[in-house]
Amino acid sequence: MKKNFCYALILIIALSCSEKKTQTENIIIKNSKSDTVSKMKNDESENDSDCVFDDNYKKITEEWLNALEIKKYVWDSKTNKASLLYNGDSLTVYKGGCNHFISSVEIKTDIYPNKELDSALIRKINDVACKFKFDNYCKKLIEGRFKKNDNGDSSFFLEFEDDDSEDNLVSEGIQILEREKNTIITISEYYN
Repeated sequence: MKKNFCYALILIIALSCSEKKTQTENIIIKNSKSDTVSKMKNDESENDSDCVFDDNYKKITEEWLNALEIKKYVWDSKTNKASLLYNGDSLTVYKGGCNHFISSVEIKTDIYPNKELDSALIRKINDVACKFKFDNYCKKLIEGRFKKNDNGDSSFFLEFEDDDSEDNLVSEGIQILEREKNTIITISEYYN
């Protein structure tokens, strides 16, 4: 009798919970020797992982672009990046991450620096860095507080010193690659 009462109680609890179930959880009663109640997640939340940060790149990138009042872009679900035109250049942007929370903008421009860092290229990099709220780069580019490192025949790196190692924001530098008659500039930073 006690055993039947327990089964009935579990069934009543399960039924009342199923009426109030959320979109992400379902209660399932399993008939096994131990007669346990287990909780299983719905398909929508099965991608929950051990991520430290939010890795929903589309949602976070769209929120970032909306905050910057950028409405025209194309989302690529294969790469989890948005593409857009900005001041005549092609940009590829994304934000988010699992173990590191990355903000990244890649600029493809026809300004070809010929291994020299001319003022037009610095202005373009600074404009994008400021527009996309890379505050550390924006400020230091204006002040000229960076070091140019040549990485080979067709690339160099703008290195920036970290003023605040306690904030967990890593802004190591900006990469500049020369390809044919284009320059590819990658501005990125991440939280650990």
